[in-house]
Amino acid sequence: MPPPTPIRGLGPDTALGDAARRILAGRLADVRHPEAQLDGALDEDGVHDMRVATRRLRAALQVFQATGKLTRLEADVKRLQDALGDVRDLHVQDQWLDTAAKGKKDADKALAGLRQSHLSGLKAKEKKLRAELERWTDRTVPRLLKKLDSLEDAHRFAGKRVRSHLRQRLRRVEKRLERYADAPDAASAHALRKDLKKLRYELEIFQPAFRRTVGALLEVLVPLQDGLGELHDADVRLELFERAAAEAPPGQRKAARKLLPQARDERAERSEQIAREVQRWHAEAIPKRLRKALT
Repeated sequence: MPPPTPIRGLGPDTALGDAARRILAGRLADVRHPEAQLDGALDEDGVHDMRVATRRLRAALQVFQATGKLTRLEADVKRLQDALGDVRDLHVQDQWLDTAAKGKKDADKALAGLRQSHLSGLKAKEKKLRAELERWTDRTVPRLLKKLDSLEDAHRFAGKRVRSHLRQRLRRVEKRLERYADAPDAASAHALRKDLKKLRYELEIFQPAFRRTVGALLEVLVPLQDGLGELHDADVRLELFERAAAEAPPGQRKAARKLLPQARDERAERSEQIAREVQRWHAEAIPKRLRKALT
């Protein structure tokens, strides 16, 4: 996952409006950087990089909502993010199927049929993404650039309001962790992943205000989020193969049944990885250290 562009020269006493203008400009630049990779064929790395960048831009738009009316712009960015996500999700599972097909000559045709069936909606999703990219370039970018000049807020970048918001975000993650510990299923893992992602991107935004403390804690948070992302992909894949094993045409059912043990093993491996990261989260007292940094 590519890191965000560093924003230099911000500190705890920077006016929130000034910080908003500079950070949003940086996040916008990060979204625009992969655009060249998507001019012709929709490059898989370009789709992934732009999707991550739009998530970070949306997080910044949500965080800085009080500096100007940004709700509509955030919704426009979400449209692009969703279109990127629809294509990216198909790319991820197709990459896995491509790897799984290697060395299985007896199942080549069946796997090819399974891949073709899985990718049947890709063209429609790519068409939608191209339309959203055009809308992004023609409408959203000019509106966002115009909006940047009007953002104002005299509150401190690391003021009470910001700290309170981040502490609330942390409490949501802690509750999600408790629910996941009680029931480590796909639904609780996905909910934890979404809230953890929001906490991460918001901590990245305010990292310049909290110096090294937040940066060190992000080093622990990031592997947990990444692992949850891989677990989500494994859950999607497992559901895909279980349905194919029951409902697909005969050749594809056979291929899906052959792949199910591998998919289940990988899901179990990802789940064990998450358990280790959660244990590390508690062993290193991450919530306590974060609360202290945000006091």
